[in-house]
Amino acid sequence: MKTRYALLTGLFVLMVFLIPVRSQDNALFEELTKIMDSARVVEADIFAPKAFAVAEKRFEQSREAVGVGKNQKSIDSYVSEAREFAENALKATEVCKLTLKDYLPPRDKARAAKAPTLVPDIYQRAELMFIKATQSVEAGNVKGGLQQAEKVAPLFAEAEMEAVRVDILGTADKLIAKAISDGADKFALSTLDKARTARAKADAILTDNRYERQASIQEAQLAEYEARHASNIAQAVRSLNRNDQAWEKLMLVYEIQMNRVAGSFDKEYLPFDKGPLEAADTLISLIEAQKKVNRELSNTLDKVAARNKATIARIAPGQIEDEPVKLAEYLDSLVAGLYVEKRTLAEDIMTEKKKLEELEKTHEEVAAELDKRQEKEEKFKKAKQMLNPSEGEILYDAANDIVLRLSGLSFDVSKSDIKDEHIPLLEKVVEIIKMFPGSKLVVEGHTDDMGEPSANLQLSDKRAYEVMKYLRQTLLIPSDDIRSMGFGSEKPVASNKTADGRAKNRRIDIIIMQ
Repeated sequence: MKTRYALLTGLFVLMVFLIPVRSQDNALFEELTKIMDSARVVEADIFAPKAFAVAEKRFEQSREAVGVGKNQKSIDSYVSEAREFAENALKATEVCKLTLKDYLPPRDKARAAKAPTLVPDIYQRAELMFIKATQSVEAGNVKGGLQQAEKVAPLFAEAEMEAVRVDILGTADKLIAKAISDGADKFALSTLDKARTARAKADAILTDNRYERQASIQEAQLAEYEARHASNIAQAVRSLNRNDQAWEKLMLVYEIQMNRVAGSFDKEYLPFDKGPLEAADTLISLIEAQKKVNRELSNTLDKVAARNKATIARIAPGQIEDEPVKLAEYLDSLVAGLYVEKRTLAEDIMTEKKKLEELEKTHEEVAAELDKRQEKEEKFKKAKQMLNPSEGEILYDAANDIVLRLSGLSFDVSKSDIKDEHIPLLEKVVEIIKMFPGSKLVVEGHTDDMGEPSANLQLSDKRAYEVMKYLRQTLLIPSDDIRSMGFGSEKPVASNKTADGRAKNRRIDIIIMQ
C-alpha cells in the first residue's frame, strides 16, 4: 500500500513539473509557426531558398520533438535554430526583392495571368531560372543574380502571353478542333474558315497588345460561335451522305421551324409548295403586318395616356353628361384623383418615416463617433505624457491616424540593430500600441540626406524591419496587421542643413491606423 502511494505521489509531482514545460514548448512552437508563416507569405522559399530550406527542416524537427515529447534542451535547440534561419530568410528575402526589384514585374504579371496553371511547363522553366537568380543573390553574387534575372524576364513575359492566349483562345481552339473532327474541313469549309479567321484576328490583337482583352474576347467568341456552327453543319451533311432520305428530312426540319414562327402569327402553313422564297416572303409579310399593328397600338396608347393625364389634371369636375364616354371619363377622373391622393399620402408618410429613421440613425452614429473620438483623444493625451521630448513625439497625420515619431530611437552608423538602451523606449511604444487594440501598424524608417540615396533607402528599410520584428514578437501581431517600409531621406521633417535638423530626420515613425 505504501509503495503504491509513493508511486502515485511521484507521478503527481512529475506531472506538476511537466505541465509548465509542455506549455512552454507549445508557446515557443506557436511563435516559431507564426514566423514560418510570415516567411511563406513573403515567398522566402523563392527569394531565400537556402536559408528557408534549413529553417523548414529545423521546423519539422522541432515539430517532431514537441510531438514525441523530447527533453526541453533538444526542443529549445531545434526551435532556436529554426527561428534563426527563418529570420535570416526573412531578411534575405527583403534584400533579394530590393536587389531584383526591376525584374519582379514580369513574374508578377505572369502569375496574375494564371500562367502557373494555364501554361505550367513554360512557367516552371521560368521559375527555376528565377530561383537560380535568387540563389546567386542569397550567396552574395549580386551581379550574377542580376544577369540571371535579366535572362529569365523574357521567359516570364512569354508565359504571361501564352497564358493570356490560352485563357482567351483556349475554348475557341477546342471547338475548332472538334469541328474538324466532325468533318467541317470537308462539309462546312466556309463556316470553318470564318471561325479560323475570327480566331486569327483575336490572336493578332493579343500579339499587338496583350492587354487589349475586350476586342480579342469578342473575336474569340465569334470564333467559338462559328466553330459550333461548322460542327452542326458538318454533322448534318455527314448524316445526309449516310442516308439518301436524310435530304428530305433536313429540308422538313427547316420547314417545321419556319412553320413554328408562322404559327405565332396564326398562320398554319407557309407556301412551301411554291418554293422557299415564297415561304420566306410570306413570313416577312406577316412580321411587317404585326409591326404595323404594334405601331398603331403604340399610337393609341399614347393618346390614351395623354387623355388620362388631362383627366387627372382636371381639379373641379364639370357637368355630368349622359354620354357613356363622358361619364366614363368623369368616373375615371374621380378614381384617378382618389388613387393619386391615397398614393401621395402614403408616399409622404413613408418619406417622413424614412427621414425620422435616418435622423435617429444619424444621431446614434454621431453620438458613437463623438464617444469614439473622445476616447481616442483621451488615449492620445495619455500617450503623449508617456514620451519624453528627447524620446520623440506623438501627433496626428493628414489621415487623422496617430504617428509615434521616435526621433530618440537611434542606431549606430550604417547599422540596423536595436540597442539595449532603447528597449525602455520600445516598451513604452508597446504600451501605447496596446491602448489602440485592433489597429493596423506601419513602421517607417527615415534618414537624413547624408550619403548615397540608395544606401539610405536600404538602411532605413532594414531599421524599420527590425522595429517591426520587435513589435510583432512582443505583441504577437499577425503579419497582415503590421508592415514596414523605408523611405531614406525622401520625407524630412526638418532641414538637413543643420546637425539638429538631420538628427530629427533620422527617426522611426510608427503609424497607428484605426
